[in-house]
Amino acid sequence: MNDPAGYGLPRVRIPADCWRNGLVVRMPNHLGDAVMALPALLSLSKLVPEHCGLFVVAPEMFRHFYAAIPQVGMFLGLQKAHTNWSWREIKELKKVRAGVGVFFNNSPRDVIAMRLAGVPKLYGAAARGRSILLSRGFKLRRQQIPGVRAGEHLCSRYLAITMALGAPAWDGTLPEFSFSRSGDEAKEKIWSWCEHPEMLLLGPGAAYGDAKCYDSANYNKLARWWIERGGVVVVAGGKSEADTGAAVCAGLPAEKCVNMCGQTDLQELMQLIRFSRFMICNDSGIMHLGGALGKEGIAVFGSTDPTATGPISAKWQCISNRSKCSPCFEHVCPLGHKECMKQVGVEFIIEQLQKKGF
Repeated sequence: MNDPAGYGLPRVRIPADCWRNGLVVRMPNHLGDAVMALPALLSLSKLVPEHCGLFVVAPEMFRHFYAAIPQVGMFLGLQKAHTNWSWREIKELKKVRAGVGVFFNNSPRDVIAMRLAGVPKLYGAAARGRSILLSRGFKLRRQQIPGVRAGEHLCSRYLAITMALGAPAWDGTLPEFSFSRSGDEAKEKIWSWCEHPEMLLLGPGAAYGDAKCYDSANYNKLARWWIERGGVVVVAGGKSEADTGAAVCAGLPAEKCVNMCGQTDLQELMQLIRFSRFMICNDSGIMHLGGALGKEGIAVFGSTDPTATGPISAKWQCISNRSKCSPCFEHVCPLGHKECMKQVGVEFIIEQLQKKGF
């Protein structure tokens, strides 16, 4: 991932007098993609002149995530990330007087918004006809091809852009997340679980779709095994995954297993991850966040490709028993059987946990 070879992107030199107050980066809308773009964001931070700032634009719900990254000088949260920016948001960015903008998404409306905010130099992938609005649009090859394993991680796509702009190669490090006192206060309702030295955090859902999800009955068995060895289990996820979380906790003692799907904001989720002993997740935003926060875990892959979207952490083990139809990259299994997930046995995961000393 340090050298995104093969893109052959033209090198662009940003003139010293173009930076004005700094660089604004439009980060991806989804948590997993945002984490995978972190190496590129860190590389860009080293490109910005000393007198300038690094500013981030992303959905408002990610405010605490970027606030915990020391390299980010200012965060502009979008209330509706999948629609046009409001005039208030455009005016807020205009006040910053950023001279350069970089896009880690493919949206034309974000380019238009930055143009309206007066950012003169804009760079990003050439996508959806927006190249005419960019100072330079970079052509990136298609990555997700059904039935074909990727030869590179998604991080490489973001890093290819930053290196084309003159940023240094990623050195393999991730941000030293800064947890403020307010962050500690945010975990009051989760404190009793964070205090336990053997807390297992499970992420049985995936916003992308059910095709990514390991069966909840399997997570239930894993939770039971962990509890029987003296630990506690927290099930995390979004509101849409509350029923899945309930199924994972079914039949387990309430004082040992809790369903927090839809019950935590991102700040509280980060605290749960921070204090967890171990994590087991699907290919999801929680998985990626766990890797970024330096936790150890196991990720179960089926319909997606661990080569392309695995955690950017050596502390994670990706388990994937590939079937003929995998990776399909579909939201829901088109064949209705999720064979790629069924081939991953609970006993095998427990065996891996035992090898790690649990």
